[in-house]
Amino acid sequence: MMALNQHITSSDSNQSSKYSKIADKVLSCANEHLMILINQMVSSADKKLFDLAEKATSNEDQMKFMDCTRIFRTDKNDIRHHFFINLNNSFTALKENFMCNDNDELSLVDQDEMEEMVAITTMHAKAMNLFGDEVNNLEARLEYLELMCEKSIGKESLDPKHICEVFQKTIENIDIDIDVKLVFYKLFDQEVCSKLGVMYKSINQIFIDNSVLPEIILKTTKQEEIETDEDEVSTQVASYYDPAKKVATDFIPRSNEDFTRVVNEFMSGEMTISGEELKLPESFLRTPTQQDLNGKNCYERKEVVKALSALQRKITSLHKDTENLTAEQIKQELVADISKEHGGIVDKQVNLLDERSIDFVGMMFGAIADDDAVSEIMTNLIYHLQIPVMKVAMIDRSLFESEIHPARATVDLLTTAGMGINVKEDRLYDELEKIVDSILDKFDIDIVTFEKAVDDLENIIKNEEQLTTQTERQQQKKILQEHARNIVISQLKMVSCEKQIPNNVRPLVLKHWSTLMLNRYIRHGRSSEQWVQSVMLLKLLLRCIQPIKYPSQYDLLKKNHMALIETVTDELYHTQQDKMAIKKQMAELKSYFIQMIDDYGLKFVDSDETRMSDVGIAEEALNGTMNETSVDNTEDELQYVQQQTDIAKQKIAQLPGTTKPGVWYEIYNGENKPVRRLKLSVILTDAAQLIFVDRKGIKVIEKDAEDFAVELEENRSRILADHSAFEQALGRVITALAA
Repeated sequence: MMALNQHITSSDSNQSSKYSKIADKVLSCANEHLMILINQMVSSADKKLFDLAEKATSNEDQMKFMDCTRIFRTDKNDIRHHFFINLNNSFTALKENFMCNDNDELSLVDQDEMEEMVAITTMHAKAMNLFGDEVNNLEARLEYLELMCEKSIGKESLDPKHICEVFQKTIENIDIDIDVKLVFYKLFDQEVCSKLGVMYKSINQIFIDNSVLPEIILKTTKQEEIETDEDEVSTQVASYYDPAKKVATDFIPRSNEDFTRVVNEFMSGEMTISGEELKLPESFLRTPTQQDLNGKNCYERKEVVKALSALQRKITSLHKDTENLTAEQIKQELVADISKEHGGIVDKQVNLLDERSIDFVGMMFGAIADDDAVSEIMTNLIYHLQIPVMKVAMIDRSLFESEIHPARATVDLLTTAGMGINVKEDRLYDELEKIVDSILDKFDIDIVTFEKAVDDLENIIKNEEQLTTQTERQQQKKILQEHARNIVISQLKMVSCEKQIPNNVRPLVLKHWSTLMLNRYIRHGRSSEQWVQSVMLLKLLLRCIQPIKYPSQYDLLKKNHMALIETVTDELYHTQQDKMAIKKQMAELKSYFIQMIDDYGLKFVDSDETRMSDVGIAEEALNGTMNETSVDNTEDELQYVQQQTDIAKQKIAQLPGTTKPGVWYEIYNGENKPVRRLKLSVILTDAAQLIFVDRKGIKVIEKDAEDFAVELEENRSRILADHSAFEQALGRVITALAA
């Protein structure tokens, strides 16, 4: 038996040693990757900040960026050094730190602290949108590692939010204004936070190579729906028929080589479509003759292009009142125009290959019109570019080969810029319409017109993003502030019901302690020990400041008032509140306690049982033992909070995996009301609320997660796929050709 025990002990020891080595590898990998990213941020900061100062339009902004440059040059080594000290100190345990101040009577944190909170929340949301699956997989593996060995790593220690908080702690003692700090956060976001994906993949691979949870099964009640929705937003959803192998596959040509081969073979006449069941243009089905290929008895291409230009100018003057023309209507119009040039005689025909170009582009614009990601408003605007793109297709085959061709880029940028436009009366729509009008007015055969359109559209998108980001951040700040404030105020009302709070102690309870509770809520949530401890101390504080009526209250206060003052002071000093204000409030509290003790006279008799109960409450609250049955209905409160948390988790779990901040949706707005194109901006996980904003970043509507999941399932609301409209349309046409 002893040998068996020794064997088991040895086996456990070996296992623990194995997992400890994995933990060492993870820590080493994280440090190596972050070192590369931090060095890159520090080395590139000087030039980036100088460029920003050069481009600044105001003296104030210029000075701000120059200050940043000076600070980075002076403190960059300290920033790098302290970042890794803070990081590695936090690997084994996440410590409560920083955040939250209050200079406004109606808010629980001051403007600067809220700015930092929103900056970190935004960086975290962007990072999770980029590589959230990798982060979730890593947390599951770290949690498993924690169970298997003593040398564990906190599962949230490598979370993007925590890494951002490490950076926040790193720069918190640098004497700089919040505007400068926000520039630092932006640099950190660009050079570190948004590039953490490689680190997460590498660390996950360490676990996989060591057979630690090589496969992560996501827990969701809507797993099948998630897989379906991911397919819906993919551009590779059609089948492709390989004529050589005569096999159908789930493949759409994606590379330049694939596109070039299929399109060029078709446009040059080497490929002809067969299959009468397909509703394709006649030019696709007719095999080119030698006459078609050499151009005899056909109008020259320059004549066709000239006729298309004439039709383009005609549409330019009437397009606000003109319906979109089909490819067949365009061919009829251009033949009629050419015949006028020849005295009304139609003695030739349009070359089959030119006709194919017209039909091909016509089919593509039809596919764009059918693309759910493009709104009807934007479809009608983009359709006005149909004839210019037809001309480009005739004279420049690289249109279908180059992903950065100005004409296709123009189409894609129009769909991107117009993603959130809901009505034509939108200022942005007017700007986009002017660009389209300019193309119709100026484009003949010179591609420079489209190049200018691309530049103009990119500038518009950049400017709109800057305006939107600023507004959306303000909205996020307001949303987060209101939500957190409501949680804290609700808890304050619950525990202070029927309690008296003397005027000289009110700022301590309603301002300073509420700020601490907000900090605890933001950092740890309502179900955490930290939050419960703050509630217990609040209850004890409120109990102690009540007028003394019983000996038990007197004993409670006399034995514990100094320990309570010290504990409350220590807790408050962990926040970034004004230390002098806290010191003053604690002096007021001490004076109030001493006065109560001195003034008390034994007027009532109380039982020992009650007295010991109160003393026990004080000891547990001050020592942080957190026996839920200690204070009033704390256990009931915890159960209630846990129930609410579980309900929220269940609601969130019903959402597809694609539901992330930054994703655009068509949102159901009620019966007999038009749907609106809105962006998901904030997910309040503990309340299971989704907040949607319009293209300007302004909050429009909030949805219960469960209700929204039902709307998605019933297709009343739907996700707007983020893909290239031109590439999607090209893929659909090529699929039709190869089917």
